[in-house]
Amino acid sequence: MGHWSHVDCNIYDMFCVLLVLHVVCLCLGIAIVVVILSMLWYFLQGTIKRKGTTTLPPGSSGLPFLGETLELFYASKANKVLEDFLNPRVAKYGQVFKTNLLFSPAVSLDAPEGNKFLFSNEDKLVQNSWPSSMKKLLGCGSLTTQTGKKHKLARHALTSFLGPEGLKNFMPRMHKITKAHLAEFWEGKDEIMAGTQLKRFTLSLAIDLFVSKTEGPEFHSLTHDIRTFLTGMVQLPLDFPGTMYHKARLARESILHTFDKIMSCRHKALEEEEEEEGKISTHHDLLSALMSAHDDRGHPITNEEIKDNILLVLSAGLDSTSSALAVVLKYLFLNPHCLQEVIKEQREIEVAKVGALLSWDDTRKMKYTWQVIQETMRIQPIAQMGNRLAIKEFEYGGFTIPKGWKLFWHVGRSHMSPTFFPNPKSFNPSRFEGQGPQPFTYVPFGGGPHMCPGIEFARTQMVVFLHYLVLNYEWSMVDPNEKIAMDPFPIFQNGLYLKIHQKKQPKIQ
Repeated sequence: MGHWSHVDCNIYDMFCVLLVLHVVCLCLGIAIVVVILSMLWYFLQGTIKRKGTTTLPPGSSGLPFLGETLELFYASKANKVLEDFLNPRVAKYGQVFKTNLLFSPAVSLDAPEGNKFLFSNEDKLVQNSWPSSMKKLLGCGSLTTQTGKKHKLARHALTSFLGPEGLKNFMPRMHKITKAHLAEFWEGKDEIMAGTQLKRFTLSLAIDLFVSKTEGPEFHSLTHDIRTFLTGMVQLPLDFPGTMYHKARLARESILHTFDKIMSCRHKALEEEEEEEGKISTHHDLLSALMSAHDDRGHPITNEEIKDNILLVLSAGLDSTSSALAVVLKYLFLNPHCLQEVIKEQREIEVAKVGALLSWDDTRKMKYTWQVIQETMRIQPIAQMGNRLAIKEFEYGGFTIPKGWKLFWHVGRSHMSPTFFPNPKSFNPSRFEGQGPQPFTYVPFGGGPHMCPGIEFARTQMVVFLHYLVLNYEWSMVDPNEKIAMDPFPIFQNGLYLKIHQKKQPKIQ
């Protein structure tokens, strides 16, 4: 036994030595390849510059292939893109500068001129653009990745449902869900994690209005999978087991499978309804609206496009609106005079209703409340950046933008500019009185043909929630200095714990 153990140890030692040598050789080989590719990269960059007759924007291409992707990624996660990424480069290169992001040359444009240029030249000089890793998750049929007639059809269906006419039909459901949420998760509590509860509220509302699910296996499956999907959507695109991006891709498959089951039942129900009434009703939910939409030639939206767009709006319905509401609660707490104005406005509306449910017209009277939300999204935008792809070569600001280059805009370049918003770090809802800010300086929802189609839906659910909240609860932040990160939307690092106190009067109607 001792002899064989000694032999086994020798073999094991030799195996370890060979393994180490193999790893060392592999690392050396990778290092040599990286050096060669780096030299080739810079050689090609220099050749292009020498041969080119155009004037490209100044800037840096960063590392080979990766460019400055990691710097932007970490700045974004820390919620400091303006301070840590954009401002240093603007100071060094000027208002228009080039970089390299996700293996593609990119140009950052000034604001608001650059915003106007990009939003006004959609499908003329530029097209909406997303990284391939995000396209894989969002799907080729979603509004974010579509262009031309397909984009127009899907957008029309979405905006018809999410616009004023559609929302008027859903006010009773919105009231019911809001009241039920506050009664179950806020009433009788001394302290809550508001970040979690607001996500619960907005996702429940979205799933109900979009696919008519309020409970049961499909509701819980969608709730879990959408959370996983959003968590991994903007992570580094490392698609192997254990990574958040991989989990997001699996979550997408599960979500689409759930949609398939819901749509199978819905097709049958719509066929029966069509036979009975001679037409398909679009007043049930967003799914029915998309399934009933046709272009000018009578062609319907495909099942894949329907599923991708439902996934898109469900995802946006979870974190974008809940994040905005969370930050609104922070700024109302830090600015009690603004909170008192909101309470006064909501009290006047409540008295005029004499116990009746809020209508869509009532939400349009909540002007100061909406100004508070607008000012919140100016200081802490929900979606901070957007991309466009140059579909032909063109000139901008004295520079040539080659075909195939990316162009990106960042809301902070105008939102936090003292030129357009004096004392930009101060919270001042009155900025939005009257005509409001100059055109293209306030762009939290983007602009042009790809402007967020859910603006009215987001506005309505936020003011309805705030109506019932401020009339029935008082709150304070456990940590008023709690930091906000981006993942991918604003998120309080500790979940935004609030101490809450329920008012005795008035009660939720």
